[in-house]
Amino acid sequence: MKEKVDIKKETYTWEAEAMAVNEAALKYAVKLNVVEPDIPQLKLVKSENALDQVAEIKAGLPAGIVDALCRELEISRKELARVAGVAERTLNRKIQEGRLSADQSERFNRVAQLLNRAIELFGEREQAVRWLKAPRSYFGGKPPLDLADTELGSREVANLIGRIAHGVFS
Repeated sequence: MKEKVDIKKETYTWEAEAMAVNEAALKYAVKLNVVEPDIPQLKLVKSENALDQVAEIKAGLPAGIVDALCRELEISRKELARVAGVAERTLNRKIQEGRLSADQSERFNRVAQLLNRAIELFGEREQAVRWLKAPRSYFGGKPPLDLADTELGSREVANLIGRIAHGVFS
């Protein structure tokens, strides 16, 4: 008969989090250090606190975020205005003034959040942008980015990203 041997190791490091790894960690009472990949995020608001973010958006974001978002999404101002549901002439006037309205700030922040969620899912910006721009049967043949002009549409895109991330058939 073999002798029972206890193996003790207090910390393990994993490249990606997996359900089986977490279950094993619980079963064997070990601590996991999960190393998250360093994925750059586009941040339009400076604050980490949600209430401070709301205040920033209500005060209006700087107009420079428009060109930053255009670069990240690889689209023109005209296309970004359409995606966010903002009149192009109004947007150009606000850019000249240097600050966006609260409504425009919220809309562009919503688009940026979708981009960030897609980047988290795919692990790289190029693939996330490609996914957001490509027609999807789930949305009746429309690209996910086309639904960003409304809160409900954005929520549906975010829900689909969450479903994909968790392996739910969609």
